[in-house]
Amino acid sequence: MKFYELFIASRYITSNLRQSIIITAAMSIGVTLIIWIPSINLSFFGDLIDKSVESAPHIRITKEVDTFERNKSTLDTLFVDRSLLLEDQVLTRKRNIKTYREVMNQIKDVEQIIAMAPFVEQQGFIIRGAEERGAQIRGIIPEMELEVVDIEEDIIKGRIRNLGINDIVIGITLAEKLNVGLGDRVTVAGPRGETKNLKVIGIISTGLRNRDEFQAYVSLKTGQQIFELGNDVNGIGIKVEDIYQAENIAQELHKITGLKADSWMEENRQILDQINRFRLIITFINFLIISSAASSITSVFSMLIASKSREIGILKSMGAKSLSIMSLFVTQAAVLSLIAYFVGLLGAKLLLMWYAGLIEQAGETFLTSGVPEFKISPYYATLAFFYSLITSILASIIPSYQAAKLNPVEAINA
Repeated sequence: MKFYELFIASRYITSNLRQSIIITAAMSIGVTLIIWIPSINLSFFGDLIDKSVESAPHIRITKEVDTFERNKSTLDTLFVDRSLLLEDQVLTRKRNIKTYREVMNQIKDVEQIIAMAPFVEQQGFIIRGAEERGAQIRGIIPEMELEVVDIEEDIIKGRIRNLGINDIVIGITLAEKLNVGLGDRVTVAGPRGETKNLKVIGIISTGLRNRDEFQAYVSLKTGQQIFELGNDVNGIGIKVEDIYQAENIAQELHKITGLKADSWMEENRQILDQINRFRLIITFINFLIISSAASSITSVFSMLIASKSREIGILKSMGAKSLSIMSLFVTQAAVLSLIAYFVGLLGAKLLLMWYAGLIEQAGETFLTSGVPEFKISPYYATLAFFYSLITSILASIIPSYQAAKLNPVEAINA
């Protein structure tokens, strides 16, 4: 590009300030929306997934719930009259892992497995005076569980290490609803009425509302007693080196053990599916934004060229080639797109800060407590850069070509 082309392009930008502002505004609004909307949603989803992965095993090995076919002979014996059988009685008998030590021994040499821990987990009740709350009660061996999930990081009061058979750790929201603190005693009841009086030795806050409101930890032995499991467990939690390989490792564990193995990806499938659907929606929105901005740029440049036809004719009569005339307006579009990108980037950042302030005032979101870290998505920031540059250049090509084809004599006399 020759110096005079760049010079004239810059003069056109400053001398036609109104048109330049219109183009820059259209592009910068598009850039802001392309960056801001995805950044908000990905920050929410990312925070939710991070907290979910950090507060649970990467893989859970369990036995599948009994199906109708497995229970058929038992049901036929118990219910001669099939009309007495309720629908939910067909799929109610959960199968436990009786030989969990053998299972752990089977898979201990599988590549990428860092740690394993057996657990029991069922729904029960926690009672404190007249207050009674449903809870997801998880029985663990603390030393092993802490190798799989860093629960200690979420302990805000008390401890979980050295969790004894007469101790319990509960979620912060559950503690508030029961009005209990460290040292208080609660009664834990299983679904069959087995009860145990336990002392609160720790309060946990994961940042996930569902877990903070319903989760409670007891020792493995206590859990087995409350749920009358004998020496059985419900499952084995596993931590792996690369969390993004968890699904492949889970499939391998299923082949080795014959047991059900679910990765964190499978357990958070609904969230991941929502992210994929969100990306499709954003792609469609971006298409509409790009189309609208391109139409505006083409219209503005057409008006600009019409108003500058005399100057274009003079340049051509002085020997300027058609390609040089085109490059004048394409360069102008490219420069304006860069200005629009940085204005839009600043706008997206300011909107993120404003939105974070709103969430901070609320103190929590629908699924999590605390404020997610709102940050600009590098992917969408890069996408917005190319969007602003390519869209403005392509939108300016047609009017630039029309300018290049002007007859200099007709243009000067117009």
